[in-house]
Amino acid sequence: MTELLSDKTLRILVVDDDQLLNELLCEFLYSKDLQTHSAFSFSDAKRELSNNSVIDLVLLDYELGDGTGLNLMRDLANENISIPPVIMISVNEDPDFLQNCFACGIADYIIKPINLSLLALKVRALINSVSMQKLISLQNAELARFKKEAEREEAIAKFIYEYLLGQNSQKVQGVETWLQSSASFSGDIAMARTSPGGDLYFMLADATGHGLSAAITIMPAVSIFNSMVAKGFHLQPIVTELNKKLCRDTPPDRFVAAIIVQVQKDQGELHVWNGGMPTAHWVSDGVIQQSFRSRHMALGILDDDQFEATVETYRFPKSGFFFACTDGLLEERNPAGDCFSMQRVVDVIESEPADLHAQLVAALHAHTGCATYSDDVSMCTLTPAAMLLGSSRLLTDGILHRRIEPGIGHFSWAVELSGRKIAECEIPPLVNKFLQYLGVDQNVCQIVFLIVSEMVSNAIDHGILRLDSEFKENADGFEFYFQERERRLKRLTEKDTISLSLEWLKDVATPSLMITVKDTGVGYDPAVLDKNNDDQLSGRGLYLIRGLAQSVEIVPPGNLIRAVISSF
Repeated sequence: MTELLSDKTLRILVVDDDQLLNELLCEFLYSKDLQTHSAFSFSDAKRELSNNSVIDLVLLDYELGDGTGLNLMRDLANENISIPPVIMISVNEDPDFLQNCFACGIADYIIKPINLSLLALKVRALINSVSMQKLISLQNAELARFKKEAEREEAIAKFIYEYLLGQNSQKVQGVETWLQSSASFSGDIAMARTSPGGDLYFMLADATGHGLSAAITIMPAVSIFNSMVAKGFHLQPIVTELNKKLCRDTPPDRFVAAIIVQVQKDQGELHVWNGGMPTAHWVSDGVIQQSFRSRHMALGILDDDQFEATVETYRFPKSGFFFACTDGLLEERNPAGDCFSMQRVVDVIESEPADLHAQLVAALHAHTGCATYSDDVSMCTLTPAAMLLGSSRLLTDGILHRRIEPGIGHFSWAVELSGRKIAECEIPPLVNKFLQYLGVDQNVCQIVFLIVSEMVSNAIDHGILRLDSEFKENADGFEFYFQERERRLKRLTEKDTISLSLEWLKDVATPSLMITVKDTGVGYDPAVLDKNNDDQLSGRGLYLIRGLAQSVEIVPPGNLIRAVISSF
């Protein structure tokens, strides 16, 4: 592109019917290292300019033998022929004449007799202008090409991004989200996913920055969240793995704030991990019953030995919903510079609108006076009462009536854990992965997953840790239960052991799958089932196992349990 500034690449057409003056001007310009070409009449000049010759500047005498310079300009314009910059040469100094010249597109004007020094300055100025225009034109063409290519690549990237989000998230009844991006790509995501055991997992995340760079940062979190929920992991290992993945695969100046929720509807439990996000709330009848503030650093900042994945557990009532939002909602400013703020969000919540999201959007629009925002804005509500989760979903979908394929062949599989491995390794996902490897129907895998989850949970909590689930019958005891559980898990020794086995019983009258769980604890009293009712949280685990399996046997003193699922 720097070659455009070379004078030798620019051609000057000298149009004058005075042959001697024409040659004089050409020689003078050539002495100034400029290339020239001559035309001695109106018709010669028109032909030269009409033939798409590369002419960069024209020295045009007004009086030509077969026409005038202004007529030449008009003819070329009428025929839509491109006209390069023109310097008119004439003896006429009349202001009206000069105005007429400039109206016809003349770039500059010089009076006869010609002052060659002045001519050189005018030519040089126009040459520089022509060179710059060519450079700008070429740069604009390059920019247009780059823009077109960038738009094409962005369209492809956006398609892949939206496809991956769509593939990794589910539409779940009772989950409502509202997101508006400040750019083509959003740095906010909201994902809902149900586990094999029927729990809802939800993640609202906000990556550093905006646009494509933020979207790329958040994509590793999408795949990890999806795959670990599908395998049946609990919230803590999911959060731990998300942080590890982001620390490893994203730049050190990038991180992802997130609030991740596990809803266990059958148990009436809400588990929340909040890392760097605004405070979330449980709302019932227009009143905030519980707030979940950020207790942790955002994902992708701290190494494993510093990262904290403990979750906050809340026993939610039968009515109400969970609300969370990103800071884009709270920090959007009005013309006076005031943030929308959490207080305005709370005011809208407490007004009990029929449509909370719509009312918040309207309030934000009224606050800012515009419908576009400087940051990605996201919000969500989770309403457990409207969700079809856990054993209710299995029953409604009818998957309890699916058959275990009789041709699967005999197999047995067992695992045993002791000490800290009991807290660190999750058995239900291992079982699920094994059954999927065998090709067992996914719906049957879900039934087995639920049964194994409850059996293992009972064995650990009530057998090894000797926790009493009746603690969970009141709010204070509920929180104490989970705090005490964490404390006792840290005190496990190699003497504390839990084992699980699966065995396909093909030689019995009805081919069946037998699940056995044994622990080294003192056992627990199954009589708690007799006092189970809809308002109690204790005892539901064994109650659920008996509802899903064809037979359940608890061997005294209660540290061995067998459940059988038959092919039916």
